[in-house]
Amino acid sequence: MKRAWVAGFLIAALGIAKFGYDYFYFDVDLRDKPKPTASASPSPSATNSSEPIKPLVPPTKIEVQQALASMAIPVGDQDGKWGARTRQALCIWRELTGRDVNRNLPTLQEQNAVVAQEDLSLPRDFVVGLNVNKTCQSVVWLKESGKFLVTIASTGAAGMETDTGIFTVQWRVDRWYESIEFPDGWMYRPMFFNRGEAVHGSEFDTMVLPYPASHGCVRMLGRFIDGLWAGGFGKGDKVRVYGNYNPVTADPKI
Repeated sequence: MKRAWVAGFLIAALGIAKFGYDYFYFDVDLRDKPKPTASASPSPSATNSSEPIKPLVPPTKIEVQQALASMAIPVGDQDGKWGARTRQALCIWRELTGRDVNRNLPTLQEQNAVVAQEDLSLPRDFVVGLNVNKTCQSVVWLKESGKFLVTIASTGAAGMETDTGIFTVQWRVDRWYESIEFPDGWMYRPMFFNRGEAVHGSEFDTMVLPYPASHGCVRMLGRFIDGLWAGGFGKGDKVRVYGNYNPVTADPKI
């Protein structure tokens, strides 16, 4: 009996010693320790670029003029200056790209759009025939085929403004013709569409100014008038006159 008690005591002592040894030296999982937590993933953040953001550089004036000319919009001399002809060309470009029609200098966005050469499209109210825009002092000849040509013009000056409306050519003269109302007022191959108002060439193309300057007719370049005759434009064809010339411009700060 005494031996059994001693043996049991020894077995219990050895078990306690083994547990203490394992606990303090080997089995670290038995210790109390902080529960593991998921480390937060770094959230994506915008990194500051070492390169500074460069401002949008506008195209040069000559590049804008060259782009207008390449779209067959009359721009005058490509001299790198924002002159009256460039204003006129920009006015035409705005109309043919669905923008507000005016003769202001271009904004930076417009300059880039011109150089990008957006597709030109005619407004829906254009007629097959001549579309005379008094705002831009321009004419778009829309043909039955859907093709069109653009040219500059000079309509009636203040007090002698060309009437607005849609008219038809009533008669035409295939030669130089002197105005009855204005003696010594010579018209080249005129086509009359509204009583004494006609589209015609002048003695000099320089008389087709970038602002209203005629006695009520629509002055056009001689070669364009020749093109109308050669293209069969004549009696019964439509002439639409619209818009309003405003000498005041509101240029952006560029």
